[in-house]
Amino acid sequence: MLETASLHSFWVSFVCLLAASVLFARQMLVRGRAAGGVVDVAAQVLTGLAWAVLSLSIAFNSVVHHRTPLTGANTLVLIVWALVLVYFALEYLLKFKLYGSLLIPISAVLLFIAQVTAAISGTSEAVAPAHVSDQVNNTVITFHVLLIIIASVLLLIGAVASALYLYRDRGLRLHKTDVLSRRLPALSNLERLASRLITLALPVYFAAQVLGVTRTIAERIARWYFDPRIMLSGVVLVIFIVYGVLYHRQKTSAVVTAWIAVIGGICILVLMVVARTLPATGFHVFGVL
Repeated sequence: MLETASLHSFWVSFVCLLAASVLFARQMLVRGRAAGGVVDVAAQVLTGLAWAVLSLSIAFNSVVHHRTPLTGANTLVLIVWALVLVYFALEYLLKFKLYGSLLIPISAVLLFIAQVTAAISGTSEAVAPAHVSDQVNNTVITFHVLLIIIASVLLLIGAVASALYLYRDRGLRLHKTDVLSRRLPALSNLERLASRLITLALPVYFAAQVLGVTRTIAERIARWYFDPRIMLSGVVLVIFIVYGVLYHRQKTSAVVTAWIAVIGGICILVLMVVARTLPATGFHVFGVL
């Protein structure tokens, strides 16, 4: 029964995100939140409903499996959950408008990919691989993975904002504009968005690293620091720490710090590929919780 409720909740959430995406796209075309009115409210209500129902779907799925699955399709679902949460943080806490026009359609596409992935695997849900080790099944690692997902999403969006900053800055320097440039926020807004997201994500990412390392040391895993995933995640952490130091000292140009953020974002994408393609090391597996 709960399995059916989880699947139905998933589809309700997907439909709500699709409807919200259409409304956000309309707002982007009419250019400006003031032109939205009722449409703006409807898009946000649908987005909130989608997030709430998706939360129920994840909860039901966890109860059915007696754990939170983190394989294939379920990983994408958790990323979508985090993305929508980031949207509301941008909308109501950081007061950055119009970003729903980007984040919500991406979330809808990821949910579609999640369902296709599950269908290809021959099941409505991801299946736990047989090689998953017992130590993955504990609360510390659950928090470690969830914090990594949330922080990575924030850092990636910050890197995208930095890339858009570089794109618009180059256009202004060359006195060239196009449709995308005209619709982008001001350079100062893009810079502020990137810095706030990265500043918010860094403590979360660091906490996730500390949790993972602490658990690894407690398990007395030999030579854990040679795991490619851990080395790459350390590189990502260092890159964004350098970004934070340079940005807040204000002794480096915004273009340089933007490039650092973009490089960090590329490293996160590489890490995501490495995490899914390299064989498991015996302790650092990306299976289920």
